[in-house]
Amino acid sequence: MFAAVEFRRIAGRQILGRKVYFSVIRAALVGLIATGSTVHAFDRLTAAQELVYDRAHLSNTRAGQQIMYRYRSQKSDDDIVTDRVLLSINKTHDNDKRDVVLDFLSAERHMALPDFNGYRGNPVIIAMLEHIAQSFGRETGGGVLYFRNRIRDALAKESTGIEEIRVDYGATAIAATRVSFSPFIDDSYLAQKPEYTGARFSIILSEEVQGGVVGIAVVSGQDDIGYFEREIVFEKIIE
Repeated sequence: MFAAVEFRRIAGRQILGRKVYFSVIRAALVGLIATGSTVHAFDRLTAAQELVYDRAHLSNTRAGQQIMYRYRSQKSDDDIVTDRVLLSINKTHDNDKRDVVLDFLSAERHMALPDFNGYRGNPVIIAMLEHIAQSFGRETGGGVLYFRNRIRDALAKESTGIEEIRVDYGATAIAATRVSFSPFIDDSYLAQKPEYTGARFSIILSEEVQGGVVGIAVVSGQDDIGYFEREIVFEKIIE
């Protein structure tokens, strides 16, 4: 299990029918990731995109397992929210593909998602990025599409940071890769909201963790003004 402090250190209205609503969500997620299991919106994937979207993260899982992630959001010392994310592996296929169901957060924070069938990557990545885009849209009064596109475009840049690191896992340290980027630097739309322009994203991946995802975080703070953070961290595997 990963300590949250260690990870931080290194790191609408539902008026649509179920079928139409899920179609909208799936289209949004595909737009965010630029590549589903087979769809490519870019002529060539960058190294960061390949790591995040085009790796068989679920290859070390089997049918019947569940992966639990711990969620944490903090806006101030007194405004801390904790929750959980649960990824269920329902079926395995050739080419390291899986049928999975993602239960993302609970109560009023719950985000309804379609089932991911024949999926190769770990959908917890795109779900967390979509959650962040939706949260930023609500908090700033801006459109979710704007934030979704900025996140997607940042991952498509050759300059996106990629580092080989080691993270603590139980009593040992394991090899991991950190993808980091700041989508809103010098963003004129957010010029009056420095806590958002300074937001830094980290996606930490490791083949030594079931599901391939150590954690995902977005953290912002400039001289402790407008500080906030959101993160999910691998918690445990449920057999």
